[in-house]
Amino acid sequence: MTDDSPVGAAAESDLFRSLCQETHALLAKLGGSVQRLSVQAGAHSIEVEWAPAQVAGRTSSVAPPAVPLAVPEESAAADRHAIIAPLVGTFYRCPEPGAKPFVEVGDLVEVGQEVGIVEAMKIMNRIVADQDGRVAEFAVADREMVEFAQAIMYLDPIAGTA
Repeated sequence: MTDDSPVGAAAESDLFRSLCQETHALLAKLGGSVQRLSVQAGAHSIEVEWAPAQVAGRTSSVAPPAVPLAVPEESAAADRHAIIAPLVGTFYRCPEPGAKPFVEVGDLVEVGQEVGIVEAMKIMNRIVADQDGRVAEFAVADREMVEFAQAIMYLDPIAGTA
């Protein structure tokens, strides 16, 4: 039986946030190519599956992206697709201070294209588009804290591909 009271929901949210942070720390320590990791707390779960192959001789301080999470979209337009934060951290629109943003409103993006970074515990986690579309709006500002599963930006479908 679950506790649906505000106190119970807050406790579950705190537990899940803590699990996210601990899972992220564990993944940072593991390095290499984690095939799959699943963490569940109450009705929430985290699943991570990294690419099985690394480019020979190349390593990166940027962790591979987590699998897309299934969450309800909160955009005003029903046909918009939310790109969401896979973890708690600070969202960055640019690869480094003073650099050009990864994407701007109106830009076309393709599946797998990097659209931002979420920094957590000094690790830069790539945020990639999980579908093709046109950047419609940013739900958070550059250098703003994001929560797990929070919408970062919204994509409008490209005519003929939806």
